[in-house]
Amino acid sequence: MQSNSNDEGPRGSGKGPLNNKGSGVNNSPVLALIPARSGSKGIPGKNMVKVKGIPLIGYTIESAIRSKFVSEIFISSNDNLALQYGKEAGLQLIRRPEEYSSDTSSANDVVQHFISVIPKKFIEKDPYIIYLQPTSPLRTSDHIDHAFEKMIDAGLHKLVSVVEMKMTPFKAFKLDDKGNLQVLFNENMTNKRRQDLPQTYLANGAIYIFKVSDFIKDREFPSNGSYPYIMNELDSLDIDTNNDLEILNQRL
Repeated sequence: MQSNSNDEGPRGSGKGPLNNKGSGVNNSPVLALIPARSGSKGIPGKNMVKVKGIPLIGYTIESAIRSKFVSEIFISSNDNLALQYGKEAGLQLIRRPEEYSSDTSSANDVVQHFISVIPKKFIEKDPYIIYLQPTSPLRTSDHIDHAFEKMIDAGLHKLVSVVEMKMTPFKAFKLDDKGNLQVLFNENMTNKRRQDLPQTYLANGAIYIFKVSDFIKDREFPSNGSYPYIMNELDSLDIDTNNDLEILNQRL
């Protein structure tokens, strides 16, 4: 992928034009929510670390801008630099209070706060929320649009992007109170061939889609019954360490 000539603005690898604003689906707006908390311990200022001259968050911003389904894009952050960058990209700004920005704050907290502050005109239409974490920079607008289309075609309104697990959890153990092994599932599964066990998947953090009513019902991200959007291991890269940044530099 080639960077912009000014090497500063948001960019991505999707095929759609920049500043393409979708009209939603079946009268329901589609709101992209990009969480960008400051205070990362592994990589200080992670969301704004430049990769090929562009802040990490810029790759996610452009994937949302290029999506043909997204109606509005919001950035939720307590980081002034990230908010300013989002403003320059034309995003709607949600200044997140520190109580929702600590190390112990969850994605559920972020969405709960988001729903509580966005205009009522959106809530009344039970919008879709596409939750896009900046730490998944190889997730493009093509991924977002394909995922959304597959979910709609399946007659569903919630989706989680996943990657196939290399190691099966059915052979996993934990330690009991005495420090001895205890199977997580059924003991006879630990003795089966891997090929005879169900294929398992892990959420890769790249794309979550759900309606506001889905979230309000249980006050958490819906997962059971969601459409599984399977991504390959390379595109599922999650930026957590400096080594991950090196891998990203090699991929771009």
